[in-house]
Amino acid sequence: MTGDPIRAALLLEQCWHRVPGGTAVAAVELARAIAQRTDVEVVGIAAAHRGGPVVFPPDGIEIAHLRLPRPLLYESWARLGRPRVDRRCGGPDLVHATGGAVPATRAPLVATVHDLAWRHRPDHFTTRGRRMFEAWLDAAGRARCVLCPSAATATDLADAGIPTERIRVVPLGADLRPAEQADVEALRVRHGLTGNVVLWVGVAEPRKNLAVLAEAMEAVPDAVLVMVGAPGWGVDIVNLVRPLGERVRIVGPVDDAEKRAWYALADVFAFPSLLEGFGLPVLEAMAQGAPVVTSAGTSTEEVVGSAGIVVQPSDVDAWTAAIRHLLDDPDEARRLGGSGRSRAAAFTWDRTAAGTVDCYREALAA
Repeated sequence: MTGDPIRAALLLEQCWHRVPGGTAVAAVELARAIAQRTDVEVVGIAAAHRGGPVVFPPDGIEIAHLRLPRPLLYESWARLGRPRVDRRCGGPDLVHATGGAVPATRAPLVATVHDLAWRHRPDHFTTRGRRMFEAWLDAAGRARCVLCPSAATATDLADAGIPTERIRVVPLGADLRPAEQADVEALRVRHGLTGNVVLWVGVAEPRKNLAVLAEAMEAVPDAVLVMVGAPGWGVDIVNLVRPLGERVRIVGPVDDAEKRAWYALADVFAFPSLLEGFGLPVLEAMAQGAPVVTSAGTSTEEVVGSAGIVVQPSDVDAWTAAIRHLLDDPDEARRLGGSGRSRAAAFTWDRTAAGTVDCYREALAA
């Protein structure tokens, strides 16, 4: 290879998903961080669309739109290995399948797999969905380098038969900018919050285990549960939280600045997922100094380390006790919040980009 920048084509179709979720955030922030480097030139890959994206790709990154809409494009890639993206993307040196599908290409392939949730909880997915995920995993497993954000997912990939020598753990990053205090106070006024706030952030779906959180909050009568994020699927949030009465605020999706303000406002951030590939909201909460309670036995335990409290995801009493402990002991809450902020400082998107580009070089040298 010469000293010219690597031309990397990254799948950014997630930006047009109806509910983008953390994988879209990860793809966009990774693309943004890589594009700021001088050793890589980034082009995005997307399907044909009449409307604009839900999450905007980074400024200055060319998006190569193919002629097929997403369902046909993904099906064609999986079944036919067509259409190849190489010519449309200007002859990339490699293609990075950042999640959800594997573009057809003759170039060296790098793939990211965030989690194998459908194998752990098949009842949370349709038969067709599981079949599609298996096809995607099979295609991703043929990549020269398979990236994942946590040791938990690396173990799952190895158990699925992907050679460990091709698996690389590259953790995700977070927006470390502190929230504006004026934004925090504005949220309190707008939503009538005068006491303790327990926060959850995410896309509602069965594996988020929200029934346990709602039940745990019934025994915390002096706190309001705030739920931020897109409605998602498979979960009736309104019905779940009905027993909390006036002690709940369902906020819906918000922009990045407001999300940072919610984290900074929270007295406790509670994230009881049954399984995550990484758990970006946990890291984002830590970056704003919110004390975290999250689930043992999944990747969020890796993310929080000793800077939070981990409990068994199905133990309602344990969730109540952990939340109660942090509300009753503000010194401990401040200590964990400070530890979380310090730990989160090591998780930057520049660091994610550096680890990813190292994998690009491995793939090109293979």
